[in-house]
Amino acid sequence: MSAIAGHELRGAISAQGAARHGAGGIGIEALRAALARLARWRGLILALAIVFPLAFYAMLLAILVVRFGHLPNYVTPYDWFGNVLRIIAGTKSVADMVPIILDEWLVEIGYMNFDYGHGIAEWSLSIIPHKLAILMLIGALIGVNLALLVDGNPVGTMTQQCARAARSGIIASMGALCASVTSITLFSVVCCATPTWVASLAILGVATSTAFALEPFGPAAALAGIAALILSALLIIRDGRAAADAELPPRL
Repeated sequence: MSAIAGHELRGAISAQGAARHGAGGIGIEALRAALARLARWRGLILALAIVFPLAFYAMLLAILVVRFGHLPNYVTPYDWFGNVLRIIAGTKSVADMVPIILDEWLVEIGYMNFDYGHGIAEWSLSIIPHKLAILMLIGALIGVNLALLVDGNPVGTMTQQCARAARSGIIASMGALCASVTSITLFSVVCCATPTWVASLAILGVATSTAFALEPFGPAAALAGIAALILSALLIIRDGRAAADAELPPRL
């Protein structure tokens, strides 16, 4: 092979490798390929974005029924849009308006004890729109991770592939747990009067002092959980890039 031809081949390979890797380490081409794969699995991603919150709330209801021994006997929908409009119209400060809106309920499901006059809610599960949106995002990111794993290009030995899948599964599971726990909104008249995530932990059996000690870390835990799900997806894309790089001809 002539020196000129060898130089041109090395240049072509270098350009191809640079296009694959890109400035950020994963590469534009790898990201485009991943987006194309995700487009093929958009039905799965959408389904998990819907199914995950439903399964999550169903699990919480089952825990409440087992813990308190009563099936839910009421469901109360709220005029969330109307309430938000009234809050906007009646609150001058945006700093006050936003947290009030975020605390507005969409639906409440619980058990009403009618031994006390008009009844008192012994326990309830409230569905709040922005918490529901977080759960839908978690479900969608789980779908993204699954789609990338299923539609990936295997590289390395079976042991290496299993190790990478286990790594992604652990990271994604921990991320989903951290982000979803901070989205729990339960109420119990015998425990805590406010349906926050730390009160929910106390209702689910965590020591009250421990639960409320965790309260300041709620936003950080939610963000860390979402970040972990995204990190898991990026690691899967990086593994796919490694598989593509392994198929390139050797450098001369």
